[in-house]
Amino acid sequence: MEKLGVAFLGLDHWYAAFDLLGAAARSERVRVVAVAHDDAVRGEQAAREAGAAIATTDYRAALDRPDVQLVAVLYSSDHAAAVCREAAALGKQIVCVKPMARDLADADSVVAAVRSAGVTFFPLDCNGRLRPDLQRTRAWLREGRIGRPLRYLHTLHASLPMAWPGHDDPGWWTDPARVPGGAWLDHAIYAIDTARWLLGAEPASVAGIYGRQRYPELPVEDFGIAAFTFANGAVAVIEDTWTSDRGYGLYRNELIGSAGAIVEESGGRLALRGEFGFDDWVVAAPARGPHQSAIEHVAACIRGEAEPLATVEDGRANLAACLAFYQKAIRV
Repeated sequence: MEKLGVAFLGLDHWYAAFDLLGAAARSERVRVVAVAHDDAVRGEQAAREAGAAIATTDYRAALDRPDVQLVAVLYSSDHAAAVCREAAALGKQIVCVKPMARDLADADSVVAAVRSAGVTFFPLDCNGRLRPDLQRTRAWLREGRIGRPLRYLHTLHASLPMAWPGHDDPGWWTDPARVPGGAWLDHAIYAIDTARWLLGAEPASVAGIYGRQRYPELPVEDFGIAAFTFANGAVAVIEDTWTSDRGYGLYRNELIGSAGAIVEESGGRLALRGEFGFDDWVVAAPARGPHQSAIEHVAACIRGEAEPLATVEDGRANLAACLAFYQKAIRV
């Protein structure tokens, strides 16, 4: 079967862009047709490395091509929504940066455009759903191995983002005109989606704190801690920061149930307690199997080989939860 054509529109979120470009270049389902980026030199280099014939600073030159069926929109969040609306109107399938917009009005316009066009839309804040280990955890929850899920606890301490590899400038991630939040939202939006997916419910209320501890000069926060209650009574506590040294990170995820627990730590260690065939804590091996990229997943959906694991409404719901945190939390 002929490979589907993919265009990368923007490389602002280069962390995601480079991973997706590499996966697309190796794919049996897709081929990279074009890369559009405001910086011509960087765009041309990325296109060359991915085997794309076309590099341009005009995203419409890539978007309008008839040999492009799928687009990865990786401009900053202030620009992404408009590009997604254009892509949907042209019938292109979409993988989108997180968050999908700066506010709910823009997010709602993308939802409407995607639904009107009937295209597939995968928000990258749902990327965890493609991870074999998280899929295994979700299956364990559905099997009742730790009883009724009570709490999801997430902690991630990261360093300041870089505008481009090797650059100390954090770039658009710290510009309030381009993002709806700083360190907390940067990674918490992934954790919110994980909590929604694992707990099988939507956030009902939120409280928390956020502010600047290590970088008082930043125009956005460098840490935040949120406590969400969910419609089914479960609770999620989500802490995300940019207070680690450059190149260093620390994370921990805990799922506490009425009859056990699943704990994941930095380095891939997994500790289990519950209906797992033993009576004490044990460190389990990581789940085996490939981590399918969002590009591969959407391509499989287009070919009828898979059902979408996430939708445009999930991206909207994750953004809504983040914005609710900033509205309700105390700034310190």
